[in-house]
Amino acid sequence: MPGERPGGDDSKYAVTPSPLRSSETGTANLEIPMPTQYLLDPAWYAERDRLNSLTRLYDPGTMALVERLDLRPGARCAEIGAGTGSVAELLARHVGPGGQVLAVDTDTRFLDPLADAVITVARQDVTATALPRGQFDLIHARLLLEHLPRRDDVLASLGESLAPGGWLLVEDLDWATAEVIDPPSPVYNRVTGACREFMRSRGYDPEFARRLPRCLAAAGLADVGAQAVAVQVRADAVGGIPQWELLVAQLAPGLLAGGWIDKTDLESFTAICRDSDSVIFAPLMISSWARRA
Repeated sequence: MPGERPGGDDSKYAVTPSPLRSSETGTANLEIPMPTQYLLDPAWYAERDRLNSLTRLYDPGTMALVERLDLRPGARCAEIGAGTGSVAELLARHVGPGGQVLAVDTDTRFLDPLADAVITVARQDVTATALPRGQFDLIHARLLLEHLPRRDDVLASLGESLAPGGWLLVEDLDWATAEVIDPPSPVYNRVTGACREFMRSRGYDPEFARRLPRCLAAAGLADVGAQAVAVQVRADAVGGIPQWELLVAQLAPGLLAGGWIDKTDLESFTAICRDSDSVIFAPLMISSWARRA
């Protein structure tokens, strides 16, 4: 039940490096060897800025969904692929001092300063090591599963980590609206399409999100629901559109080396993102949720 804390008030969640099993320990910062290589490097000089731009765009919608799931004070939560920890912090405020939030990522450089009495930080690859079974009232993952191998296995494992009545909320992008721009721009569409296919060639699945409801049902979860939102983003002459610009900038060496785009495409794309007349729609954010009976 929400509010009950496994192992007593001082317990912290931990994991062991065995597939689909886990345990508990008293530490607040946990570390497990990482086999998975992530396409977007946390060490890249502007990665925090890129993640912060996504936070500003998507955190309000995520927390609106959490409110609909009736997460109560004292609940136990896990934030998978926690990034900068913005959602973990919001969840910690929501559950209060009697709750727990486990913030998990393969690289915790942005998360480590957040560890406290409520937030536990774990460096962990969920494709190799499971969360504790039957423990969480809410597990949330945003912009994560689309990047992972063994997505269906990870989803099923996350479902097993829910407490009875707990909710799994997964949010990923569908690129159906990624090339929607006014006024129309062939070069903008060429660059966004190149990013999509370049990432696909390295294991990313730009259509996974549309399969989320079916995958949640296949994992044996109940009360499956979903929504899709395409956020309009207006370009800014100073700030541009960092969600796009910084993604393309990080991928640019691979895009250029592989002949996906050329330097003229890249320069034109940046100019479009800084043209205040440009009205752009972000890729479709598909959010899907389900409950463990």
